[in-house]
Amino acid sequence: MSRKPLSAAVVLLALALLPAVPARADEGESVFSLNVAGAGFSVPDHSAMGGVLGADYEYSLTDLIWLRASGGGGAFYDTTSEAPAYAGYAEVGITYVLDVLRYVPHVDLGVGGIVLHAEDIEEPVLPLISLGVGMDLLTSRTRSMGVFARFESFLGRSAFFQVGVRTSWRWGFF
Repeated sequence: MSRKPLSAAVVLLALALLPAVPARADEGESVFSLNVAGAGFSVPDHSAMGGVLGADYEYSLTDLIWLRASGGGGAFYDTTSEAPAYAGYAEVGITYVLDVLRYVPHVDLGVGGIVLHAEDIEEPVLPLISLGVGMDLLTSRTRSMGVFARFESFLGRSAFFQVGVRTSWRWGFF
């Protein structure tokens, strides 16, 4: 192994270990997040790209399992028509959080729906099953920021995805 990959590996390991401050998640902790994301949707005869603003509320059942409610909306450029498209979504689910270090990875699973407004859309309200991943950085005991990606679909009839950033406020610990 050459010196460059070995040096890079040592630096990465040192950086990973330095901020290893316990997050100390507790039952009953709450998190409210605001997020902004690039997004898109695809339904029969429509494909659109744009952006959404959203909010999440999470409540800790255990240090690993959280209940989650999400919602938001956005505007899109519909590639199949001249008119803009709009969407609103809402979902509930669970989040698995590995809340032991300053960096907090999480996986979301949920169910919900999306309301679409676009020219000639046949089904404006569609159910969704959601799968998401993300990583938050705890900047303090009460604040964090992070990145996330979510993909939502239902039986191949629809697809909605988001990739974005979020800022969060935490309370109810200890």
